[in-house]
This record gives sequence, structure tokens and C-alpha cells, in this order.
Amino acid sequence: MVIKQGSILLMDLSPKQGHEQSGKRPYLYLSYKGVEKYAHIAVFAPISTTKRRYPLYQELPAASQTKGVVMLDQLVTIDYHNRPFHYLEQLPDDYMEKILKIVKVVFQKD
Repeated sequence: MVIKQGSILLMDLSPKQGHEQSGKRPYLYLSYKGVEKYAHIAVFAPISTTKRRYPLYQELPAASQTKGVVMLDQLVTIDYHNRPFHYLEQLPDDYMEKILKIVKVVFQKD
């Protein structure tokens, strides 16, 4: 199994504070492969079953085994090599292209 952009991993990042997503939950791997190669960390977005609608909350594909929304406003950097995780599934490339276009909004210059 190769963990890469579009992989969904089940991890527990507790303890968290404030509005940060906590507890065991699925996370979507977003990083370009070159980042992890040199930094040994990766950027992830938590997945939630919240019913709230917000442009940075994107529904997972209907065919996905994991259900919920990817929370693109809650990005986290994780050294998942040093944290227990369970691989859940790999999302399709066309879905990831859509997600990566949307996440760029978070980093736009004012």
C-alpha cells in the first residue's frame, strides 16, 4: 500500500484545542509527493459528517466508502509515519483535482 495524494487514513490527533477537529477520524492526504520526501510530513484535511454547508466543505464522492465532507478550512500537517493510522481508501484523480483547486483559495493573497 502506497500512501499518496488522495489517500484517506483513519487517525487520532488528540489532544486538540478550540475549533480544531479532534478524536479518531478520517483524514484526506493532500500533499504533493515531493513535500513528504524532504520534510517527512504531509498536509491533510479532516473529514467530518457535519451537515453544515460551506464552500470549503466538499462532499466525498458518492462511490467512496468513507462518507462525509472534506473540511478544507481545517488543514493540518502530520508526521503520519510516527502516528498510528489505518488506511481506508484511495480517492479518484478527478476528485482530487477538484479538491486541490478549491484548497488554493485558502492560500490566496489578499
